[in-house]
Amino acid sequence: MRFAPIIAIPVQAADSVNSAAIPTENILNVSAQLVATGSAAGTLKFQCSNDNPVAGNTPPTNWSDIPSATVSVSGAGVFLIPDTAICYQWVRLVYANSGTGTFGVMVKTVGF
Repeated sequence: MRFAPIIAIPVQAADSVNSAAIPTENILNVSAQLVATGSAAGTLKFQCSNDNPVAGNTPPTNWSDIPSATVSVSGAGVFLIPDTAICYQWVRLVYANSGTGTFGVMVKTVGF
């Protein structure tokens, strides 16, 4: 098994943001941890895409929410999307902000 930590969203001022597409070839499971300060509020969720990779590394354009891979953020603290089995070409994180402060998101993948 191979474990890989990924800084999906670097620490930044609270704002709505989509992470970059994360290729998931040989990845079986993902989790995400958001660390927030201040009066953070919002929702973090995983999305997936099965768009085929094309020459020139064109990012995927078609995204779907992964059911049950969501966490509500309310205040300063640490929030987790637990271990989620995946079978997609790409994943990304989407944070819909409604608060203030800072936040950052770390993703952990397990694969072979």
